[in-house]
Amino acid sequence: MPNKGKFIPRADTFNRGALRMTVAMLRDVNPALALVVQNQMSGPINPQVDNNPSPRDNFRVNIASLEVRYIVETLKTKEIHPNVDPGTQMLIKSLVVDWINYANMLIELENDKNA
Repeated sequence: MPNKGKFIPRADTFNRGALRMTVAMLRDVNPALALVVQNQMSGPINPQVDNNPSPRDNFRVNIASLEVRYIVETLKTKEIHPNVDPGTQMLIKSLVVDWINYANMLIELENDKNA
């Protein structure tokens, strides 16, 4: 029986639902940025860690750090909007955490390059 380690997802891996929700939140405020996020779903789907032939619906994103900042700022603005229902607000909070984790990963990569 093969020893399967615990899978720890990387911060640059987003599922289709998170990317679609981000696009929906950005589309009316910043259509160009929404298109950048939407284009991330045109890349190859990341396979599962155990090399299962059916891949998960996860995509590795490659977005510039300033664009990630704008994404987080826009999501935070949407989160505090008075007309947002609690369920959507919870989804937005989760997206903000995901995008901040990605931003932190970009910072670490940049720091490693400069070290």
